[in-house]
Amino acid sequence: MYSSRRLTLEEAAALHGHLGPWLTIGYRAGERAVEVLKPQTEFDLRCVIKTPAKTPYTCALDGIQASTKCTLGKLSIKLEHVEHVSQSSYLFENVKTGRKVELKLKPHVRDVVEEISSSKGMEEASKWVLQQSLDQLFEEKS
Repeated sequence: MYSSRRLTLEEAAALHGHLGPWLTIGYRAGERAVEVLKPQTEFDLRCVIKTPAKTPYTCALDGIQASTKCTLGKLSIKLEHVEHVSQSSYLFENVKTGRKVELKLKPHVRDVVEEISSSKGMEEASKWVLQQSLDQLFEEKS
């Protein structure tokens, strides 16, 4: 039987090892995808993450896995390397309905996250990400 329960951000941080801004960015992107695409089972969503294949940017994958149930084990999540974080985007598809939503990271987000992380720490940068509206973080295309 399908459970609509997903990991909380706190549970995602426990799995990941700490609460960081990129984990939080991925988690918020995944929450939005679930809201828009309304999966009915844990097999309905697929995700393609375009981001530099290095930390901290790949930390978004753990947030997306926790909030969407797209996992490496089910092969429902894929990483595509891009050269620069300004090219980062998260494409989600409901494979049952064919509906898609793409969330492209807005250019200023990386700069603000890096500034806060270096001056106040990763948890403060995560708090900043949580305080932003989705349209301040992402450009959304359906």
